[in-house]
Amino acid sequence: MSKPSMSKSSSAHASARRVSRVRYAPHALATTVALALALTGCGSKQEEAAPAAKPEVAAVAKPEAASICQASQSWITSPNPPAEVPTAETFCDFYQFSWQWFLAQVSPASDPSTGANRVFETNRLHNPKVKNGQCSLPALMGQAKAALMLDIRDDKPQGFEDSQADGNALYDQNGNILLYNTWYSKAMCDSTQEGFAWGTFEIKVAWKVLPQPDPTYYSMQATLPGTKQQVTLGMVGFHIANWTQNHPEMIWATFEHKTNAPLCDGTSAMPTSGWSFTSADAANCLTQNPQKTSGQPSANCSSFKFNTPNQQQDPQPLTGTPNNVCRQYAWGNQQGESVNGNNNQSNFAAITQLNEQLVGPKGMLTVLPDTDPMAIWKNYEMIGGIWTKGGASSGNAPVPHMSNGSVVPGDPNSPQRGSLELANMSMETFQQGDSSYIPNCFGCHNFDTAKPLNVSHICTSLFTSDDSGKNCIIPPRTLPAAAAPAAPAAPAPAAPEKK
Repeated sequence: MSKPSMSKSSSAHASARRVSRVRYAPHALATTVALALALTGCGSKQEEAAPAAKPEVAAVAKPEAASICQASQSWITSPNPPAEVPTAETFCDFYQFSWQWFLAQVSPASDPSTGANRVFETNRLHNPKVKNGQCSLPALMGQAKAALMLDIRDDKPQGFEDSQADGNALYDQNGNILLYNTWYSKAMCDSTQEGFAWGTFEIKVAWKVLPQPDPTYYSMQATLPGTKQQVTLGMVGFHIANWTQNHPEMIWATFEHKTNAPLCDGTSAMPTSGWSFTSADAANCLTQNPQKTSGQPSANCSSFKFNTPNQQQDPQPLTGTPNNVCRQYAWGNQQGESVNGNNNQSNFAAITQLNEQLVGPKGMLTVLPDTDPMAIWKNYEMIGGIWTKGGASSGNAPVPHMSNGSVVPGDPNSPQRGSLELANMSMETFQQGDSSYIPNCFGCHNFDTAKPLNVSHICTSLFTSDDSGKNCIIPPRTLPAAAAPAAPAAPAPAAPEKK
């Protein structure tokens, strides 16, 4: 699927941007939590009142009741992620759900015979070279197989899940291209045309080449695609999308390494090791030219060409000019008016509160000894999540975005909830803000209740597609001979009559 060119229009950005903004300082988590307590919180009320027959714009949506969104030590020591989000459906509920699933999947694998170090590596591995029928093939699992299934971005993307969201390649500050894997639960292969099976989820992982071993990254050994070069790869991004009965649109949550990229507004402190996707000079320019609101970086830093991809090639080379990346919106929150009940302050508070408790300076993961296998995850953080109200079709984008070459306003009646500008810097790097054709996960993974399977971009390769190639088709299952019901026994011949 090809995408329109990513042209920008600064004047259009200004005209489409919302007003009444609030300044956030996302990396001062302790301060943010204190502010969030004063303003809002989550955990005891629903996100909004019961919807009217016709949705109305909520200029200022009421924040949830003031309370801390609580994390639990048991998520780390005894992971047991829930099958469904609580019926109250607060922002806190969704982010607790997502953190639990993340921590369960990155926990140590119990069976080393699978070749997996972590639970997510015991799932089935998507093979980007097999276009259909993967569920009928033997499962690929483990790190060794993942190293063989690495995918790079090309300029004619067929499956968005295998790499960047828009056909552009990202090069880190060492000039190495990012690599990707996609995993899916075994339960996904039990789905039917009516919808996904219980236990369905997908995981996408982004890796960068580590010049030398780095204990702050979860890593694996691999051979670069098309070469014999042995490298160590460090995880920089982790998407997880969970299907539930009440949320067939999937609950999308994303996590990143803390040193991926700074905020565009200049408020991010330089990490000791530097940023993976931003040069020191570019980051210093942001710091020296702070912005009052989030969004585009200062025009004084234009020479660094922030969030601009290199010219596409086919195939993309494994090395290239490093990109300079900055994050426009902390935790995917575009400050300003709330949209149809999606309260930005409550969303922001839930994410920051859980991050603080789990990976903040005194977080549950942070204080673990380095010998604990879960301690590595103190170097990662949740970036945000997105879902729809009541599992509705995702509809139109709720925030300003590009369409047919110009910026259009967001739909004030959009049912989308959570981080409406959600972007992982390792996967949707070049799709941020008003200049984006894909303002969040639903920009690519549009969900329609009439075609529930199409929210997954790997569904057609796991099963098959219709003649258009766009709609996932799951043929009716034929039971194996051993499982098929036995044919009725032939009636015994009648005994001859006695004469």
